[in-house]
Amino acid sequence: MKWKNKKIHFIGIKGTGISGLAILLKTEGAFVSGSDTAEEFPSELALRKENIEIRNFDENNITLELDLIIYSSAYDENHPERKRARQLEIAELSYAAALARYAENTKVIVVTGTHGKTTTTALLGQIFEAAGLDPKVLAGDIVKSWGSSARWGRGEYFILEGDEYQEKFRLFKPVGILIPSLDYDHPDYFKTRKDYLNSFESWIRENPGAKIVRTFEKADEKIFEKAKFILPGEKYRQNCLKAIRLSRLFAIPDEAIIRGINNFQGVKRRLEYYADWIVYDYAHHPEEIKATLAALKERHPDKVLIAIFQPHTFSRTEAFLEDFARSFGLAEEVFFEEIYSSAREKKGKVSLVDLILETKKYHPRVYHFRDFDFKKFNSKKDILIFMGAGDIWQKARKFGELLSGKKGGPD
Repeated sequence: MKWKNKKIHFIGIKGTGISGLAILLKTEGAFVSGSDTAEEFPSELALRKENIEIRNFDENNITLELDLIIYSSAYDENHPERKRARQLEIAELSYAAALARYAENTKVIVVTGTHGKTTTTALLGQIFEAAGLDPKVLAGDIVKSWGSSARWGRGEYFILEGDEYQEKFRLFKPVGILIPSLDYDHPDYFKTRKDYLNSFESWIRENPGAKIVRTFEKADEKIFEKAKFILPGEKYRQNCLKAIRLSRLFAIPDEAIIRGINNFQGVKRRLEYYADWIVYDYAHHPEEIKATLAALKERHPDKVLIAIFQPHTFSRTEAFLEDFARSFGLAEEVFFEEIYSSAREKKGKVSLVDLILETKKYHPRVYHFRDFDFKKFNSKKDILIFMGAGDIWQKARKFGELLSGKKGGPD
């Protein structure tokens, strides 16, 4: 599909993936606009840097001048802007379908699975960049080295984060597949663990020609030891090792792999420090919570971890209620913020009270976030770790701003 000079409007443009696609298509020469809710999203800075206008949702954003609508799957056909697009007979594509269309003439490498996708996609992109392959990359959040979730390159490879929700990764026919980890998730779509795992296994069978990485070798560990990887914890280490393995399968020299790892500065909202002792992480699954706490304990062995967690979606909270309750063993105290409903799910059968009561079975100090007293903690002994895929990152940033005395907090 030719993108140059196309007038494209994105519905739900602030989403991490779709915002990156908007940036890529603008770089291809498209005229891009977008709309979303008034809620603040981390992607806004990168969009504005590219002079992409962000409007509030309004059916009047949709005019006959537009050639194409690309919409987030969070907004169904009853959304006012999508209704207006149908009335005006403007072509529509879902974000996933548009991304697959954009990827058609590239050699696609898909990083997918349950945890570690964003960090591993970004790291792999920086290794290919260091090797002079000038890849296109689309990660699930802002890559600090690039100041964007997207990197536009002229090379033949397109490294992207494959979303497993609604099996969107299956739209691609990749030359490479990297799966950092697999744990059952998205119970609102995959009804059983078996359904979830079978989706990946059948897709892998459909792509027998792809280079597939699910583990690593001794040779990868030797390369890792020569590099300076900035993230702590065994899970992040394994993600890096798998990125090394796939890079070697694409014949990237050891020196370029090491250079790419050394260039890696991390990804926004993944173990991001808003002050020396205030950290935010996107962890929103029980296994991610355990991995994040373990990584921080490795980095700060003498500090006390105070966990502040915001559950993401009612269906996930209900399905993994006991798993969540058991996941805070490394934290001295646990505070729970109200469940973040997300655009796709506004209510459910479970409440935050259920999660608090369940967690109290396994942990002696569990509280509602409304009882959180910032003055009770201090930088000499504590690490405050805010976790969740909703808007809890904004509270972490707020405390960072209070300490640093500047908007945005320290990097």
